[in-house]
Amino acid sequence: MDISEKRCPSDGLELAKSQAISRTGNCLGDDENARKIDTQTQLDLTALEATTGRSLDSERQADARKSNPGVLIFTSEGRPRKQVDILVDIGQQHLLFHDRSGMAYAQIEIDGHCEVYSIESTAYREVLAERYLYATDRGCNRNSTGDAIATLTSVAKFRGPVADVWLRVAYLDSSKEEIVIDMGRRDWRCIVVTAEGWNWCASPPNFRRAGAPLALPEPAEPNFSLLWKYANVRIEDRPLLAAFLLATLRPTGPYPQLHLTGEQGTGKSTLARVIRALTDPSSSPLRAPPKEVRDLLVGALNGWVLSLDNLSYVTPSLSDALCRLSTGGAISERALYTNTDEVLVEVQRPVIINGIEDLAHRPDLAERALHVELALIQNRQPESIFWRDFYLDAPAIFAGLLDGMSQALRDHASVRIERLPRMADFAIWSAAGMPALGFTSEAFLHSYRTNQSDGMAQGVDSSPVGVALLAMMQTRPSGWTGSAGDLLSFLGTKVSESVTRAQRWPRTPRALAGALKRLAPALRVHGIDVGSTERTAHARGVTLQWLPERPSQPSSLAPGPVRTDDCDQRDDRSVSWHIQCPSCGGEGCNWCSSSSPP
Repeated sequence: MDISEKRCPSDGLELAKSQAISRTGNCLGDDENARKIDTQTQLDLTALEATTGRSLDSERQADARKSNPGVLIFTSEGRPRKQVDILVDIGQQHLLFHDRSGMAYAQIEIDGHCEVYSIESTAYREVLAERYLYATDRGCNRNSTGDAIATLTSVAKFRGPVADVWLRVAYLDSSKEEIVIDMGRRDWRCIVVTAEGWNWCASPPNFRRAGAPLALPEPAEPNFSLLWKYANVRIEDRPLLAAFLLATLRPTGPYPQLHLTGEQGTGKSTLARVIRALTDPSSSPLRAPPKEVRDLLVGALNGWVLSLDNLSYVTPSLSDALCRLSTGGAISERALYTNTDEVLVEVQRPVIINGIEDLAHRPDLAERALHVELALIQNRQPESIFWRDFYLDAPAIFAGLLDGMSQALRDHASVRIERLPRMADFAIWSAAGMPALGFTSEAFLHSYRTNQSDGMAQGVDSSPVGVALLAMMQTRPSGWTGSAGDLLSFLGTKVSESVTRAQRWPRTPRALAGALKRLAPALRVHGIDVGSTERTAHARGVTLQWLPERPSQPSSLAPGPVRTDDCDQRDDRSVSWHIQCPSCGGEGCNWCSSSSPP
């Protein structure tokens, strides 16, 4: 038996009420059609009223008109329409569109503001189910909902316009001179930050919400320095944490990763929660270590700041995925229920990782990270008091962060750094906003360069090959030249048997050559240059040479525009000073980090 046959007459009257209203609202401006529909509607209602003895209720009419205007519940013959057709009509009242990647979205106006949902999301299914319930006093079945979602997705993809959709932070327009922040409020109000300051945004861009987002603090009188009451960070590392917060609220990357280390009881997880409360609050701020790359991708798509808690080890595949997440690059996974299709997602996110020991064993990950070691907490207090005080101060801290963003927007185009480090965009942006957060640009750049060098050095110390190479080079002031096979055999005689049996020890000359390439930037920090000779018929040679020591260099922040070789007549430095370091290409090593202009 069809579900419509089970409907009692009283239910039919309620449906007819909604249809009477929606038919009238759907034909405004067409008098002839309105008269025809009104006549048919009146016949339907008269028959139902005669059967049930009930009349139209004005309050129910108003509710139906508000929830589903223009949705027909009955056919012209007075029969109930199919569930899927009603659901499609409800969905087509929304603005259906797709983004540049082809993802389908619906924009819904609710209580004077607009909300954006992915059409295939559970949240949008609930929207359709709720409005169907208001219109019919019945729930819709799963199959009808699925069919309606498929239809609405096709309409959005093939008939809808293209528009950008953002998560938590966005640019107001293509000029990228104004940043909009989704405050996470129930009324979907947003803040726009400009070079002149910040204010509430009248026409925000399309934001989607995923996961379990919470509201950001309501800005108050700015006082960013209150943060240090709740961050167990050494004074020399404070500019790094402030820079990470500045970068986190920038809509585009690259983004640094914040690696928090320290023994148990140093407040690593607490500090990660504090950072998320100021940038991307969530009811689940910390995530367990991902078991595979797909888990990392799901976390990145459902939150702006990804915080991984209590990691003990970072696998090579996870390390590579974190690098792509930081500086950009597609993360691919096989599409479900297919053999050859894959899903490519281009995503950049700020990442927080905490663990007892340093986790960036690979130099490429270490160079993208800010390494902050926390000290043991001496004076503890109950968590209830800690969080009560923090949430009282959070509005002032967040307002201070907005001031830093405003200054970064105003000054980042004029910042000139003579020797750009890795993550150059992050360094420029942070250097521009530092004065508003209580630090000088020079102090940040000094801390950042020192931190990068220390992180790269730790990458060598955590590698068995790197440790063996450092020990070998201490006894070889003239360096090494030979094949990768000879070098592997020589290193094997200098380490214990347990080291050569370890999983990370290379087994073949080719594996050693790959390890040397990976360690090359970190070895330059120790003053060792890795090179190669011409390939012969049998193998390519490996060269290890000590880099020359150079005197110290003063400030690395240029006060004026970038100097080029065309203006050397007005510069007291020679042309050779403007050429990149021949050893590291400007990535940073003992030669160029300590060098000064001739």
